[in-house]
Amino acid sequence: MADEIGLKLLPCLFLPDIRCSFRKDEKFKVMSRCFDCRHYRRYMREMDKEDARVMDEIDEIRRTGVWK
Repeated sequence: MADEIGLKLLPCLFLPDIRCSFRKDEKFKVMSRCFDCRHYRRYMREMDKEDARVMDEIDEIRRTGVWK
């Protein structure tokens, strides 16, 4: 819809493959509405999964002394 009226949608700050309807320019700062956005929630879920995976690896290294 934004392209139909001539607006350029910029990439989301959290997920670059998503176009953000809130960003108006390259100097955009995170706004409070970003934290309510479904893309931000997806980003946080993915980061939590990655953090858990890394911590599991660290725990395994500490437990066995071997890095896989």
